[in-house]
Amino acid sequence: MKAPIGRLSTKGAKGGGPPVFSQEFFILNHADIISTICIVIFIGLLFKPTHELASSFIFVQYNISVEENVTKPVTGLIESNSIPLTLYRHGILDYNNVMFYTLIWIIIHAVMQQYIWERTAKKAKQSKRSISKYYDSGALIVFYLLSALWGVDHIIKEGYFWNLSLIWEGYPHDKMTFSLKFFMLQQMAFWLHCYPEIYLMKQKDDIYKKLVLYTSSLLIIVGAYVIKLQRLAIILLTMHYTVELLFHLARVVKYHSKGSIPNKIYKVWRVLFLTGRIVTVILSVLTLWFGLGREARKDSQEPPSEEEEAWPKQFNTPLFRAICLAFVLGIQAWITWTFLVSQMKHHPPGSTQAEKPSDKKKKKSD
Repeated sequence: MKAPIGRLSTKGAKGGGPPVFSQEFFILNHADIISTICIVIFIGLLFKPTHELASSFIFVQYNISVEENVTKPVTGLIESNSIPLTLYRHGILDYNNVMFYTLIWIIIHAVMQQYIWERTAKKAKQSKRSISKYYDSGALIVFYLLSALWGVDHIIKEGYFWNLSLIWEGYPHDKMTFSLKFFMLQQMAFWLHCYPEIYLMKQKDDIYKKLVLYTSSLLIIVGAYVIKLQRLAIILLTMHYTVELLFHLARVVKYHSKGSIPNKIYKVWRVLFLTGRIVTVILSVLTLWFGLGREARKDSQEPPSEEEEAWPKQFNTPLFRAICLAFVLGIQAWITWTFLVSQMKHHPPGSTQAEKPSDKKKKKSD
């Protein structure tokens, strides 16, 4: 079966392709059109009148130089020598970065779609619904893999594994490293680009489920970024992406193989899925309730300095922490319930017993 969608070309239509201003022409050539827009933004860097505007879209904004003592992650010892560091704050121009890299993700998605997933999908005869799921899993595999590796690298470098208190100490975390801020911006850009992909890919299956996934992921990431809980967010996202990577990997492997490999990956995914939910709940309670509660008691005893922002600390109240914790626990309960319903649907009780008579018939026929 041919792939239902052509990308980056206008081939396949009689008379030289669809009209220029038609919907079909835009869908077939959207990657070229968006690439042109990105090139125009890059060209804006070359001219002085447009350099500042173009820079606000391409480069991460609100960088500051500070001097901090060097801390060894394993031993926790603080060296006396201080080194200059470039950190980043939040700001309104972050939305420009998100919009620009949303366009970049649309281009990356289109390139992978044409040169990887559509070509590999042609090798197996599957239904349109299976092909659509294959495309979705293919795109998510790349994103989950990159994000998981990125997250693990940042977590190890910052020493969160060796000292969990770093997740909440010094809240609000209004200063970030380049790696952390760029990670959060890319997360927003990816999930935001998924909305136009529904239109560009002509997706008709499971639109409601996709919208729920995209919206919930975007709201969680934006919320964590706004209230300055990005340290907790990168850890929870890394765990979640690692688990979901196995699920979509098993789906892609199952598309091409009918052996036992996909089933083995699914089994590992089921175990890690439940483990990930438990670790997420424990870490969320430890951070949002006990960790931030401890920071709130410190803030009440120490008056804030002039350089510190006052409004984020006003949010660190028992009500604020209870709302955040209830939201996280609610999301985990919903994800777990969806998982259990799906498992009961695909593996109902007695399903293994129902297969035994058919196996006996096969043996008799042999």
